[in-house]
Amino acid sequence: MLDAGKPFAGSVLYATSDAVSYALAKCRQDLEKLFLLYQPDLETMMCVLDKGQLLRHAQATGIDTPPTWLPTSRANAQEIANAISERLIIKPRCQLAARNLVKGTVLKPGPDALMQQFDRMAAVGPGDPSFAKSHPEIMFPMFQAFYPEAVNSVYSLSGFRDRSGTKTAVLAAVKSMQRPHNLGIGLCFEEAPVDTALAGKVMELCERIGYYGAFECEFIQAGDKKLLIDFNARFYNQVGLEIARGLDIPGLVYAAATGQDEKVDDLIAAFEKREKGQNYAFCNSFQFQLITRFRRGLGSMSPEESGRWTAWRQSSKNIVEAAFDQNDLIPYAIDSTQQIFSILRRPRAFFRDCLTK
Repeated sequence: MLDAGKPFAGSVLYATSDAVSYALAKCRQDLEKLFLLYQPDLETMMCVLDKGQLLRHAQATGIDTPPTWLPTSRANAQEIANAISERLIIKPRCQLAARNLVKGTVLKPGPDALMQQFDRMAAVGPGDPSFAKSHPEIMFPMFQAFYPEAVNSVYSLSGFRDRSGTKTAVLAAVKSMQRPHNLGIGLCFEEAPVDTALAGKVMELCERIGYYGAFECEFIQAGDKKLLIDFNARFYNQVGLEIARGLDIPGLVYAAATGQDEKVDDLIAAFEKREKGQNYAFCNSFQFQLITRFRRGLGSMSPEESGRWTAWRQSSKNIVEAAFDQNDLIPYAIDSTQQIFSILRRPRAFFRDCLTK
């Protein structure tokens, strides 16, 4: 970055993935000599990248979390597996600990299946060996209680917090479709009311760990509780939904990074005066059509569910497209091509995702 970025000195750098957010935090002092960053330090970033630390800090601020187990060795994992009879998710404790970027796997109860998947996931290893040397305590996968509500009822609080913590803005959405079906990346979101009490606790969490910038917190809605499962400390997949609803998160980050405090105030003031109740939703149309058609054809989606999703896509909602714009088809072409090549590289994984009920 330092070599290639010299012609762009003074530009703002900001993360679009966990790997980039880690790299920017780790190399912040060097990168700040050439670029403008709005980047918390590495200690803060590890509080969100490491789900073990994240859940501990969340609980300390009164945020509910799912029952979670953090094995410190294979023997410890076996002890946990033998003692738990409920259905579990096994997933990386930190996304940087798994070079295949797997989100996780939902398993049936039983120690044999759990340990088989534990060994398989632990063997994958990180993309960067130096990360494992720096953070050996988070290389083992974690176990978490599985909630069926996670399939189509993940609540998201997204927004911006400035360095001082005095300038904040928050919106909410519900993830209604994801890939894979049980646990994965969101394909469809719908706007939702902000849980103000929960939003306040999220701000307390940010204050506790020293986080500022863009964020997205994900919660499973289980009964009357919202259980924190992830904290994306960066730009994220459906940020366009927030922009359409009047919250210009990239603009806020840029203004804060360039020291334009008045611009930050103006953007937040414009957000607070926005027209509400426009029934916005977000959709990656190419993946949406691909997944619904394959699942319908393979029998993992009923005709009734298929019809419901078709009606959802054709409803009066203000759909924010992930990549499609009839005035500029290049992003859609690139996104579609990437999705096709991804399927061709890993066809078994794609069909496994589509067969999941």
